Amino acid sequence: MIDKSVFSFTRYGVTLEPLKEGQAEMVRHWRNTPRIRELMLDTDLITEEQQRSWFQKVWSDPKQIYFLIYFRAQPIGVASLVNIDTDQATAEPGMYIYDEKYQGNILPFSAAFALNDIAFEILKLTCLHGKIFESNKASLRFHSACGYQETGIVAVSYTHLTLPTNREV
Repeated sequence: MIDKSVFSFTRYGVTLEPLKEGQAEMVRHWRNTPRIRELMLDTDLITEEQQRSWFQKVWSDPKQIYFLIYFRAQPIGVASLVNIDTDQATAEPGMYIYDEKYQGNILPFSAAFALNDIAFEILKLTCLHGKIFESNKASLRFHSACGYQETGIVAVSYTHLTLPTNREV
């Protein structure tokens, strides 16, 4: 498992480090931005108290890891692995790039591939399962380009995707 207090992973020009308590408020601000919030599975505004409570839960839960994504030593987004199941060797990834100048270029791919490497190489997972709004065509295209395959509709508006370790991109 990852020691959240000291872990740092650099690959493909980005660094992923577990979210620390002092960064949680910045992430709340990012997450509450309408262009980010509207693409989340839960679109509610997050209060400071909710964020503090969420962070304490996440920090102590070995089945969840939230990372800040850094490019050139500046935080640009958030990546996560949640519902980590070591028995099944699976997890659900998540990611968003807050800084708009880094959206729509190679950096989201760099962050996604670094997150995948953490999942497959360090955590020894064998498959990642994602849920994306069916209406979020850009995210569906992005995940397809990363090697994910659609495996069906989970709920009325979510598409389920998987990325096994034996993938070919």
